[in-house]
Amino acid sequence: MGGSISHVLHSPGTLININSSQKVSDMTRELIYELFDVLKANPRVSVQKIDGLLIRIPKNENILVVSDSSGYNVLQKCVGVNNVEMVKWILNRSHSLDINRGACSLPLHIACLRGFEDIVDMLLKNGARVDLEGRMCWPAANHNVNCEERSKIRPIDDITPSLDRTSDKLQNAIYYAIDGDQPDILDMLIQRGDETWLPWQRKRPLLHLACERGAWQCVQFLIGERADEINQCYDEYYPIHYAVLHDVKFVEKLLQAGAIATVRTATQQMTCLHVLFLLGKKSSEDALLATKLLLDHGLRELINEPDSLGNTPLHALIVRYALEEARFGLDQDYIPWSKWDMLHIVRFMLQQGGRPSINQPGNSALACVLRHVRDFEFRYELLSMLLQEGGDPNMNGRDGSVPLMVCLVPLINKDLLFNFTHNMKVFYLNCVRNLLKHGANPNCSSRTNLTPLHVLMFVAGGYMGLTQSDEKDSSFSFIRQLLEVLLRHDLDPNVKFSSRTQHILLSLLELVLSARNPGDLDYIYDLSLTLIQFGADPNVNICMNEPMICHSQSSFFLKKSSNKVLYYYIQWLCRKEHLLLDPEKRFARIIRLYSMCMDHKELYSCLKVLYTQSAIVPVRTSLCCTLKELYSSPRTLLQQCRVVIYKQLNRAPAKYINKLPLPPPLIKYLLNFE
Repeated sequence: MGGSISHVLHSPGTLININSSQKVSDMTRELIYELFDVLKANPRVSVQKIDGLLIRIPKNENILVVSDSSGYNVLQKCVGVNNVEMVKWILNRSHSLDINRGACSLPLHIACLRGFEDIVDMLLKNGARVDLEGRMCWPAANHNVNCEERSKIRPIDDITPSLDRTSDKLQNAIYYAIDGDQPDILDMLIQRGDETWLPWQRKRPLLHLACERGAWQCVQFLIGERADEINQCYDEYYPIHYAVLHDVKFVEKLLQAGAIATVRTATQQMTCLHVLFLLGKKSSEDALLATKLLLDHGLRELINEPDSLGNTPLHALIVRYALEEARFGLDQDYIPWSKWDMLHIVRFMLQQGGRPSINQPGNSALACVLRHVRDFEFRYELLSMLLQEGGDPNMNGRDGSVPLMVCLVPLINKDLLFNFTHNMKVFYLNCVRNLLKHGANPNCSSRTNLTPLHVLMFVAGGYMGLTQSDEKDSSFSFIRQLLEVLLRHDLDPNVKFSSRTQHILLSLLELVLSARNPGDLDYIYDLSLTLIQFGADPNVNICMNEPMICHSQSSFFLKKSSNKVLYYYIQWLCRKEHLLLDPEKRFARIIRLYSMCMDHKELYSCLKVLYTQSAIVPVRTSLCCTLKELYSSPRTLLQQCRVVIYKQLNRAPAKYINKLPLPPPLIKYLLNFE
């Protein structure tokens, strides 16, 4: 150990060399610049042709100090263009040159990356160190900027093509030989033995590295040379996990050499299918070929096995498509899978035995689709396929919520309804309808006790404050459609809504406090009518302990004499003076709605209290006249018959009215309570 450290400390590449830092004369600098121009005009120029120029360069000066406009010295330029004669001339002219120093792109690294065997052999004989690590900016320009940014810079010319396997990390010559897929160079470096690795460096299995970087020729070479690494785990992965990320021939070669396809990553417990779907950047056709090959070699038995996070390969496939939608981690020229490609692979996985993955305990694939897929049309197609294959819409997802709640909750603070196109709204409603059709419970709740009714109320409350009428119209129209879909599939509107408002009708009428103009009361009326049509009880008793103020300019507190929803609506309405000034009296529509559907005793006892209190507390004439009219005028015989039919239909006429042999005008009269 001490000898090794001594060898490092005395290495010319470790300590600063005096010649490497000495300045060259202006005349020498001009001669080197002239040599750069010659190499640019003719990269393969021979020493004999420019002998006159080379003789004039002093031998006692370090010519490697001078760099051209792209930031490289003459040795790096000559190595990069494979000018063997010039490299030999530079190395032979002085023994004091330190070829192991440089900010990046060491000459040996460039030669290994490009596969120049003669130059590699020459550099090694002249003291080039295989174990030295450095970054690679070549062939891009190096202007003393951070070498980690080199991937953002295009090549400086067309002489040297850009290599997509190079790394921005510190690497030694062996790594660059694999980056360039140069098996002959790799063999040459390996022959030097263990002395090329520093004592504190962990020897990384080279087969893993070759598979990771897609170096096909190096993989073929290392499978023969290092067969013991085929089934060796290093840094979480096996070679076959890297192989599945590249062309299918990598997987075929490893399997032929005895690789075990069923191995899993050490920590995340991912199978090759997980890695293929999550990390692979290949086309859908290649991914399907690799999937078939892996399934035929033992992965069929693990097709439903989850990783450490509970995700099966089917979940990984869904997340993969979501990443492609977002273009996350993908190259700019990469063509994402189409939704038809995705559906084809999902169908293939299900046919091969992946159906149990749909109802993975604690991680429903249905919830995964609704959480990650943003394309509403594809979300509907994929959801329909999984439901038809036996998906359980009441199976909890990763966060403990059922798929229906996963679908609804983002409406609160994520998806802006007025940004939804018509097609998006159609497919969204179809997703909800499809879940309910296959047995989803509309009275479900999330882990935080959030129900579909809560979601719709929060969404309605959020959009009540909008000032744009068009956006507000479209948003509330969608909320009403969504509410109707849920109610048609047995959403219970009479469950306890919260400890304060207790009932959905009361919570809905409380939105009057957020109304900006009289037109906003139309949205409250529409939603109230929908709830009443589907079973919400307008006679419900409310128990609220706090006193009510009956007028916005009054400090007179009244003890509540009624506990009906209509009573609370009138109290809240009295606080909004501008709503009572509406010449169209839109506030009265809601009052009349309740007066047409409440039971006789409950209605007139409430109206009596309201009319009596209106004489005590200052109330707008328009509201007072409306209350007086309703209290003093009994309902007509036709209206009373409607109430009787309404009660006989279990207070849910919208559910049962179509079963009655009634003419359309009468159906409309029974439903609209006008």
